[in-house]
Amino acid sequence: MKIGFLLPATHALDGVSNGVRSQAIGQAEGLRRLGHDVALLEPWNLTEASSLDCVHFFQGGCAHFQIEHKRPHPLKMLTFAPQIDTNEPIWKYRLAAEAGRMIPRFFNVPRLFKDQCEGSDAVMARSVYDRDRIVRGLGIDAEKVEIVLNGIDPPPEAEPGLAREKFGLPSEYALHVSRYATVNKNAVALCEAVGPTGLPLYLAGPAQPGEVLERLKSLADRFRNIVMLGFMERAVLQSLYAGCKVFCLPSHHEGTGLVALEAAVYGAEIVITNRGGPPDYFLEWGHYCDPTSVESIRSAFMRAWGTPRRSALRDHVLKNLTWDCSARSLSAAIEKHRPG
Repeated sequence: MKIGFLLPATHALDGVSNGVRSQAIGQAEGLRRLGHDVALLEPWNLTEASSLDCVHFFQGGCAHFQIEHKRPHPLKMLTFAPQIDTNEPIWKYRLAAEAGRMIPRFFNVPRLFKDQCEGSDAVMARSVYDRDRIVRGLGIDAEKVEIVLNGIDPPPEAEPGLAREKFGLPSEYALHVSRYATVNKNAVALCEAVGPTGLPLYLAGPAQPGEVLERLKSLADRFRNIVMLGFMERAVLQSLYAGCKVFCLPSHHEGTGLVALEAAVYGAEIVITNRGGPPDYFLEWGHYCDPTSVESIRSAFMRAWGTPRRSALRDHVLKNLTWDCSARSLSAAIEKHRPG
């Protein structure tokens, strides 16, 4: 098949840490290894629609306003991978979608998602959580929705000593990697949970100035076991993964938690939010927490810290959650719903 991948244009400015862009790149490379032709579509170079067997678009909402009207002409097939990052109750989500339908020109995100799902030949959910939002929240026919789990590329071997020498790290430490000065990543609550334990916690990633960053600096001054490292080059980041005992991602919501999957492959115990898709990925090996509760985060963290090193989660990720696995699922889902 020749499949066109379509991302919102704004991802051109997001840097390498955008999860939706990482998903698109990983699945595209996996599909190519399966023998499919994947075209990365962008408006500066027009593509003849008839040359594509399918257009698969990511995220949805305002960024792809009225894309569903491209079906059935000029597109042969349209499939959709929505980014549903919300903790709202199902009934509120459905009410918002219906209100958007009933009130002319009232375009909210659930209403746009509903239109785009209905106008697509198939919808690819990242998890059971997302599928539930699509089916029960937006009222989309369950037969139209497929679960296509995300994945990672098996990472290279990494030497923990590189990061230990660079930063003077202890033999055991906890790690958090994200744009940690954004509200969703919940780094403030993580630091409030881990700080009083005295156990070493390192935060890595780009951090934009603002109220969250100032609060984190204050906590780092108060608890000397918390250290902000900032942005890391890839080789150093992999060394940090390889050396950490516990990886923490207590976000208010995660579609997958790609950075946590990477840390798991290096053998870390995973503390992760119970909001969103993570239970489909980390199964019984994740230490789940309520991101709204510092006590819940601390409890999950201490359980993880006390767990002996094990390989079960690593083996599960490498067997079932690579981008090749994801691409096989996506390819099968597209074939299943191809018109005619």
